[in-house]
Amino acid sequence: MVLILLILYGIITGIFISKRKMKISQAVIPMMAFTILSSVALGQNYTVSLIPEANDGIGISNFFAAFLLPENGWTSEMFLAKYELYLGISIALILLYFTLVIVDMTNSKVKA
Repeated sequence: MVLILLILYGIITGIFISKRKMKISQAVIPMMAFTILSSVALGQNYTVSLIPEANDGIGISNFFAAFLLPENGWTSEMFLAKYELYLGISIALILLYFTLVIVDMTNSKVKA
C-alpha cells in the first residue's frame, strides 16, 4: 500500500517539477513529514510492546503503525527493525532536503 502511494506521489510531483511549478526540494517535504510521523508512531508502538503489563500480549498500539506493519508475525524485534528502517529513511530524507535546498540556492544565484 505504501509503495502504491509512493509511486502515485512520484508521478504527481514529477509532473509539477517538469512544468516548473515545484522545486525538487519542495517535493521532498511531504515524504520527509510522512517518514518522521512514521518513525514516531513505530517508535511508540515498539516501546509499548516492551511493557507486557500494558496489554494482553503483543499488539499494535496506534492506527498509523497498523497501516505500516504487516497483519501477522508481530515481535518486538520486528517492531524495532521497522522503527530503525523508518528512522534511517527520515534522516536520509532530511539530509537530501538540505542538500537540494543548497543546490536550488546555488542554481538561482548562477542564473541571476
